[in-house]
Amino acid sequence: MTHCDALTQSAVRLRRWCSEQALPIWAERAHLETGCWVEHLHLDGQPDLTAERRWRVLARQVYVYSKATSLGWFDGLEIAEATYKKMQATGYVHRVSIDGRVTNDMRDLYDHAFYILAASSLYALTKGSEYLKDAEDLLHWIDENLTHPEGGWVETNQLGLSNDRRQNPHMHLLEASLFLHGVTGQAKHLKYATHVFEIFKKHIFDAGTISEFFDADWTLAAGDEGQTAEPGHGMEWVWLLGQYEKATGETVSTYQAELYQTAIHDRGWFLNDEETKSGDVRRETKRLWVQTEVIKAHLAMAEKGTSGARDMAAATIDALFPTYLTQDGLWNDQINACGTNIAKTIPASTFYHILCMAAEAERIAALVGPK
Repeated sequence: MTHCDALTQSAVRLRRWCSEQALPIWAERAHLETGCWVEHLHLDGQPDLTAERRWRVLARQVYVYSKATSLGWFDGLEIAEATYKKMQATGYVHRVSIDGRVTNDMRDLYDHAFYILAASSLYALTKGSEYLKDAEDLLHWIDENLTHPEGGWVETNQLGLSNDRRQNPHMHLLEASLFLHGVTGQAKHLKYATHVFEIFKKHIFDAGTISEFFDADWTLAAGDEGQTAEPGHGMEWVWLLGQYEKATGETVSTYQAELYQTAIHDRGWFLNDEETKSGDVRRETKRLWVQTEVIKAHLAMAEKGTSGARDMAAATIDALFPTYLTQDGLWNDQINACGTNIAKTIPASTFYHILCMAAEAERIAALVGPK
């Protein structure tokens, strides 16, 4: 069996699971007639009709069903548009109760990266000018309200909250900017990605690891917080850097290689939720989203021709099925060190990670060699 065949078979298996199990069951059980989504399903697969929603989950589901529709995996346009209309009608807030009351009207940078991704996803699918306008208006709002003089953006528009900053919202703004640029080809949409990449080089990248927490001036947070390393984010950056290189032509191979080698050195298929920068384990639990980013990193390195990465992507996809992905289209969202599911719910938010990983697996599987 060739490398191409192994990855192709794994990618096809994953696509079928998405299209035949996951996309239909989540549309049936978690999408409400109002256009909303529940925050999660119970472990028995039934929706939790009481839990408060993080409003960005709707944005993530817009991406999921728009992307699935564009791939021909599921007819999800109506779901994506209904979700988007509900999300926008309520506003770009932080949290909403199950009865539709806004419980936290904070405008959050992390959330807004996904609101931009949602608008960009529908624009990519429909070419509706209103979606492009929404994405651009959101970017303008971020510039006007969240820009920080030390570079990058603050976490929220609410005064009195912490002035500390995180790499994570910036990473997802990079993602949204790259996605929008990929749809429009307009340089103005790439400037956000370029700005985040400069911050990455100066502050976020640290000798093969990703720094997570900072003071307002990008000084590394003191104490244990400043030594935090989330392996999933390191692998997520490997993939995003590959996307950035394709969009800009700027060589990022050194950063990718260091992050990749740090993450997979002396590890098994799956990575821990949290470690220190020196590699000590803090949380030996393993979220599903982390493993989807592991696979995306393998795929990104396979696209560059890294030896063994293609096989690792295929093998890790296959390993998801007995451990995380269930036959009915649901998932075990977190396991312990023994491989036992310890998640209390099945979060809808994880679907965004799964669908992106599955789409990348199919794309890379079609490649004969690095391009």
